[in-house]
Amino acid sequence: MSGGVRGRRQKPSPTRSNQLRYTREENISCVGGGIYPNMLCAHPPFQIDGNFGFAAAVAEMLIQSRKGHFLLLPALPDEWKDGKVGGMKAQGDITVDFEWREGRIHRVRLCSSREQKVTLECNGISKTVFLKPDGTENMIFD
Repeated sequence: MSGGVRGRRQKPSPTRSNQLRYTREENISCVGGGIYPNMLCAHPPFQIDGNFGFAAAVAEMLIQSRKGHFLLLPALPDEWKDGKVGGMKAQGDITVDFEWREGRIHRVRLCSSREQKVTLECNGISKTVFLKPDGTENMIFD
């Protein structure tokens, strides 16, 4: 055998295209670290708690659900005056879609997989809603 150590297989040398690029914490030029546009964290090592934690924090800013009680827009940033979300899951297996304008709830849609009563709190008012299995409740607030 020529060229190499007998009994040991040499690893192919990695190319630049298949290597991860390290980021440095002290680099504050926005080139390394931070958050990618898809909301995944851009720092080594990959940390799922940071990635999912950010999404969970944003969800809690928009809706807080506690066993039959929903609070909409409890911590809306001033910069998010208008917006909408769809497909958010709340406690009780309820799917929530809602839209807001000028920081106030405009439209809400609740879909439940079972019969249940929930209290919705938004715009300074509380409203109790009775949801039917596989039914949809649409509400408009003006």
